[in-house]
Amino acid sequence: MPTRPIDLNDIKGRIAEALVESIFRRAKFQMTRFGRESDLRGMLKAGRDESFTPDFLAMKEVVADSPGVYETHMVEVKYRSNLVKYLALEKKRGKASELIQAKQKWPHLCLVFVTENAGEKRSCFQALDLSAFEPGKFLRTVDLYEIRRFDLFPHNVQQHEELARKLFGLLSEIKASIP
Repeated sequence: MPTRPIDLNDIKGRIAEALVESIFRRAKFQMTRFGRESDLRGMLKAGRDESFTPDFLAMKEVVADSPGVYETHMVEVKYRSNLVKYLALEKKRGKASELIQAKQKWPHLCLVFVTENAGEKRSCFQALDLSAFEPGKFLRTVDLYEIRRFDLFPHNVQQHEELARKLFGLLSEIKASIP
């Protein structure tokens, strides 16, 4: 009986979600799984589900003004082994880009890309705020802690980055040894 190979990119994607969730929780956000992967209705649908739903609803209490009032953010996490290639492909796809479709449905969504190949002096946690995204323009990500509305500390992201690089490196070594 033939066996299916292990999908290490899928595993890296789940690790990426856990790491991003940890970054936000450490910054005092309450995180709720929101994506269709966590929704029973999404699991029961037959066929491919083309709709897009963010992974997380991130909530943080606004203490200064009124207790019990929360700021909310929609966050999608995507693992990409080659982020530059992915962004170039999305730009090339033009109006068929999944980013355009996501912005139409979720105009204030923040996409957090996790990659082990970020390039020199770049964080492996990069973000694209769709509220500033313009179709056809150059797609520029920023390090996650540069998204001001989240108020994340750079050291929080950098500590998670060290862990991400070790985990992804280990998985890449394992992949190389799997027949």
